[in-house]
Amino acid sequence: MLGYFIYRGMAPFGTNSILTVDLGQQYIDQFAAFKHTLLSHPSSFFYSFSNALGGDMIGEWAYYLMSPFNFIYLFIPIIQLPAAILLVTVLKFGMAGLSMAYLIKKLKLQNGYYITLFAINYALSGWFIANDLNLLWLDAAILLPLLILQLEKLFYRATWWQYALILALTIISNYYIGYMIAIFITIYFIWRITWPNQIKSRWITFKQFVLGSLTGGALSAWLILPTYYQLKLGKSQYNSDWSLKFDNNPVKLLLKLIPGSFDFDQMQTGQANFYVSAFILITLITFFTTKILRWYVKLGGTIILAFLFLATTWAPLTLLFHGFQYPVWYPYRFSFIISFFIIYLAALSWQPTWQPRLKTVLALLIALGCLSSYALTVDHTIAYINQQSIAIFIGIFLLTLAQLMFKQHDRFWFPFLMLLTMLSLTANLALSLNRFSYLTNTEYQNAIKALNTADHTIKNDKSWYRVAQTFQRTRGDSMMLDYYGGSHFSSALPKMTPSFFGDFGQPEGDNYVVYSNGSLLSDALLGMKYMITPNAKASNKPGEPNTHLIGYRPDTAHYLPTSNSDQVRVWQNKNALPIAFAAHHDVLKTKMLQNNPLQNQGNVWQGLSGDTSSSVNVANFQQSIGKNVNAPTAITGATLIKNDKTKPAQLDLKFTPTTNDSYYLTLGAALPIKNFDLLINGKIITQFSSYRHTVIVNLATNAKNKTQTVTVRFKQTQTLVLNNFTLYRLNNHQFENNVATLKRHPLQITSRNERKITGNITTTAKQPLIMTTIPNVPGWQVTLDGKSVTSQKVANYFLAVKTIPGKHTIQFKYTPPLFIIGSWLSLFACLFLIISAIHHKKLARKCSA
Repeated sequence: MLGYFIYRGMAPFGTNSILTVDLGQQYIDQFAAFKHTLLSHPSSFFYSFSNALGGDMIGEWAYYLMSPFNFIYLFIPIIQLPAAILLVTVLKFGMAGLSMAYLIKKLKLQNGYYITLFAINYALSGWFIANDLNLLWLDAAILLPLLILQLEKLFYRATWWQYALILALTIISNYYIGYMIAIFITIYFIWRITWPNQIKSRWITFKQFVLGSLTGGALSAWLILPTYYQLKLGKSQYNSDWSLKFDNNPVKLLLKLIPGSFDFDQMQTGQANFYVSAFILITLITFFTTKILRWYVKLGGTIILAFLFLATTWAPLTLLFHGFQYPVWYPYRFSFIISFFIIYLAALSWQPTWQPRLKTVLALLIALGCLSSYALTVDHTIAYINQQSIAIFIGIFLLTLAQLMFKQHDRFWFPFLMLLTMLSLTANLALSLNRFSYLTNTEYQNAIKALNTADHTIKNDKSWYRVAQTFQRTRGDSMMLDYYGGSHFSSALPKMTPSFFGDFGQPEGDNYVVYSNGSLLSDALLGMKYMITPNAKASNKPGEPNTHLIGYRPDTAHYLPTSNSDQVRVWQNKNALPIAFAAHHDVLKTKMLQNNPLQNQGNVWQGLSGDTSSSVNVANFQQSIGKNVNAPTAITGATLIKNDKTKPAQLDLKFTPTTNDSYYLTLGAALPIKNFDLLINGKIITQFSSYRHTVIVNLATNAKNKTQTVTVRFKQTQTLVLNNFTLYRLNNHQFENNVATLKRHPLQITSRNERKITGNITTTAKQPLIMTTIPNVPGWQVTLDGKSVTSQKVANYFLAVKTIPGKHTIQFKYTPPLFIIGSWLSLFACLFLIISAIHHKKLARKCSA
């Protein structure tokens, strides 16, 4: 693996990096957060305001960050993080092979150098290659052989605590993959307990398995129970349709035995990856032909293999292994178990003295011929195989079979077998990963350097605030640079977060939110005290801010320039509100309107200030001019149809502001940005790539008596529907008066960390409500003047507290739900484990005496 990375010139061996897909867009930011948490603010293990507008972190740690390998990142600067990730990747691949070798050696399945033949097949199997970027899953796969080893010891030793401990570590390392492994070891144990010649009573072994499994689960309860609660708030609310259908063609699974049978499409919606070398495929036959194992042992192993393969194609079993939800990308995430079990069965039954009989050779050749013929027949319709990869498969298979047909008669027999095995595995590695492009290290470092420049300016301010951006390297920039932002990308995102972002006109999905389409209203409310924008004079070199635009914000003209570097500018928003402030109670009655984000923002501000009217008003376009397209008089909801389908088309909409107020446009989800370019006065407005609710676009500010032209320019489409295409004006004067009203009684923070904020605040008869921009999720406890109080929810999202007028001391403290219960359960399990281990050692001494 290291050799391949060097060949691709990945840092620190060249100008490329290991970053691609989610590793470059999501995981690397989490690894940076790991570093910041341990070195700067440990309380963010529980909660962080770098997680969107604020969110639970224990669930994120449980999924992304519990690998002990992550400690390596503590010693590496953020700018060099890709090189550290490469090191961690290589170490994890090495540990996977080492753990498999340890299992085979301890169970005496193979001896000497032959162990290596099987161990490297596990470390370089199809799943590991396909998921080399998903570092968070690899630890549990590394622990699987060690867990099987400890499970095997239950059958001939009186102790079970080692099994419980390894099971707990497996679950803690990644609960998702740990869950899949738990299913497998249950099936494995049922098979194993049917074997003949049991040394111990089956009943005693069964009790120890149950006791060890329950203890292992309890040891991980401190992490798993609060994580389960977070999943109930987020991922588990998205249901997958249940059916008895087959999700793919099972016959095509055979093509996964051909090297290089993985590409970008397979990463998204492909079939299971379980590639192993020709050596394993051939020696697996010994499990079915050996006379050492009883027929029912072979039958049980065959049933398990069939069950695992069926789970890669039959919907009910697929859903079972994935927690009853189809995965988004990276399908059949448990398929490393298939490779493991195939390798394990081959190691269990093969001996170096084995020579295939003639009928076995014929059967293998027939199977090879059938698979090759099928592959050659369909290779023109399937992108991930070709004649070259098929030829490599046939050649290595035949050479390996020929080598196994000869007795060991010289010292070159094993080295040649090892060479063929390495060629088989290396071919799969290279053919698969060569299909992927990787971010250059320069691109990564350019973006980080630009953000660092702004970060140094912002960090001089020690007050509480958030930061907005009109460009971003990823949706996790705030985690990477350790500030409070508004975007986030995570599989653990609670459902209410994207729901709120949709209500406020920001792009969002099931697992991400992006604060890219803000307004003066949302910036101020959310405490976006600083705005980072590219320097207009900056270059467009790869990775630099101008190449990562996500929004257009001319209303930053109302902000104060704070710093200006070659790449970025930092602006200060004097209207930004604190995290908590006294407000009018009318906001508790404010309802969120569907797909009407600017009205929602105006209504919230009206409720907070107690104003008699909203500062947001609908405006009108004064002229529409169609070019090769119809020009509607009623704009919102109009259908645009090209006149001549072969020529370009666009609609120009004009309006002339009569004030210097800010103007905004809303775009509905039925008007996807991929189908058109949006321009203002001839300049393209760069938007985030997708949205599924109506979003807000800033058009103009300080443009009194200056005609503005909004252009809708067709891309590769013949029809556009101007869904929720509405022009709005913000009354800036009224808005600033509202800001002044809400700034009168801010929370004066006396102490804070990531999960606790304490301060003093004064409420009045007109402003009796303590309003915060803390997401109101279970886990927050509010203490007002020393007494616990019940919080209210504003805009279906924010936490607020009713008070009587006067001076108050208030504390907001977050504790993950079920964390205390889980911690006590884990503590009792730990004590029980220690007592059991001590008791077992005492018994062992007595027996030896």
